[in-house]
Amino acid sequence: MGQRPSITIGRAGLTITGALSLSELEQLRDAFDSLAREPSEEVTVDLEGMEASMASAEAAIYGGLRKLRQAGARVMVRAAPDGFLERFEKLEKELCPEARPRLRSRTFSWFEDVGDSVLETSATLRGLAAFGINSLLSFARVVFGPGKLRWKEAFYYMEQAGVKAVPIISILCWLLGTVLGYMSGFQLRDFGAETFMPDLVGLSMVWEISPLLAAVIVAGRSGSAFAAELGTMKVRQEVDALEVMGFDVKGYLVVPKVVALLFVMPFLTLLADLFALLGGMLIGGWYLGMPPEIFVQRLAFVLLPIDFYWGMGKSLVYAVIVATVGCFMGMRVRGGAAEVGRSTTSAVVVSIFLVILADALIAILFMYVRPAVTV
Repeated sequence: MGQRPSITIGRAGLTITGALSLSELEQLRDAFDSLAREPSEEVTVDLEGMEASMASAEAAIYGGLRKLRQAGARVMVRAAPDGFLERFEKLEKELCPEARPRLRSRTFSWFEDVGDSVLETSATLRGLAAFGINSLLSFARVVFGPGKLRWKEAFYYMEQAGVKAVPIISILCWLLGTVLGYMSGFQLRDFGAETFMPDLVGLSMVWEISPLLAAVIVAGRSGSAFAAELGTMKVRQEVDALEVMGFDVKGYLVVPKVVALLFVMPFLTLLADLFALLGGMLIGGWYLGMPPEIFVQRLAFVLLPIDFYWGMGKSLVYAVIVATVGCFMGMRVRGGAAEVGRSTTSAVVVSIFLVILADALIAILFMYVRPAVTV
């Protein structure tokens, strides 16, 4: 049989023994009120002898402790049951506004968010660099042993990333060449310099816009697809299963995608060049009355073979960036379906950013490599 419940007010504070019931709740509240009216600097509430009580009794003790704290006393709870103090502190935070953590100022919050973003970006770049190096080693093993490559998968990704991207790249580059020819011809005609429209369209499209636009489209189509595919495999633990079985995961999953983009990107870039120039030639004949042979002669005068080769060559760099980033974002997925969506978005954004960064660096180098042409 349990100890008889009692509530005793002493010099040091309050002592509660036994299992409290409804009949003792009023006495308990009076005891806390008495201590709160003339609080000491430190009040000890001894619960060592208290046995399992009703939830309402525990709630009354919580209310009494809050009254003592509000009266300015420093409350010490002795021998509290397991979880008692945790529940009391949680209730205190909910009911007592001054006990809640202070909200961060907007300025401090902004700086903290910026710092978190910098750290996250730094960790992503380090992970991407390590992933790229490991993928390069797997690619080197395939180069020296072509039989190790999954050619069937590589051809499949060539079709998905290359053949099926032909319509969208052709139409967009043709439209862009048309718009660029129209706008440049509209401006140059005021100065009687519309004969230089083919120069502007040809140089801008072949040097920069066509390779860059092809890479951006491939990043949006294929880079996101790579991230979604590998992210889904990570969620379903298929990648872990391949690692357990001893497969070279990067050679098995990543290298076929890289090889596929390396094969198709130069041809997509050349296709983008041709359709952009075709659009410029069309608008030259329709808007400026420029015969096609004059347009072609101007292009032959200002464009060199190295211009086309350079665009196709730097598209190889774009192919490696898009494939590596897409696979990396997919392989780093942790969690469920929502994380797959985030990795897909990140793959596109990071790929486009790195492609433009690489394009800027390559453009600076191109100025020192390309022979000058006197117009």
